[in-house]
Amino acid sequence: ALSAGLGMQFVIMPLLGFLVVFILKDGTGFSEAMGLTLLVVTSSPGGSYSNLWCSLFNADLALSVAMTAVSTILSMIALPCNLLLYSHLAYGMHDEDADSILDALNFGELFISLSIVISGIAVGLLASWKIDSKAFQKWANRGATLSGVALIAVSALGSSVGTETNFWNQ
Repeated sequence: ALSAGLGMQFVIMPLLGFLVVFILKDGTGFSEAMGLTLLVVTSSPGGSYSNLWCSLFNADLALSVAMTAVSTILSMIALPCNLLLYSHLAYGMHDEDADSILDALNFGELFISLSIVISGIAVGLLASWKIDSKAFQKWANRGATLSGVALIAVSALGSSVGTETNFWNQ
């Protein structure tokens, strides 16, 4: 299951993102910025929202955490490689401005974000390994669920800050 998830995450998703960019890039109002954003999103690891949903719906949380951990670690190499490959294929290998597409990305911030996710996973795994208590697991699950719901709410509301339209009108 883990290898199937990794294949989907780093081969199929970036390929599908590239195909959408390739199809929509000419004559549809689909800008390079939009295309690059789609390539970044489809090349990025799944993130930890899947862990929240697995916890809420009593799915295989261990598999979700393992997938998040492995895909986050692999994304340190796969993300830049996929972006390099698909941005050049989508916007031209022989264009002298093609490298400026990748120059616009801040890979330092990407690596910081990935490191934060890896650190959070490591601390969680260490805590669950060292603290063998049902009460701790119960309160940790409650805290994680509350944190996940709060993160979703803050993300949704925060996305509308600084825009002229309210969140509910978007």
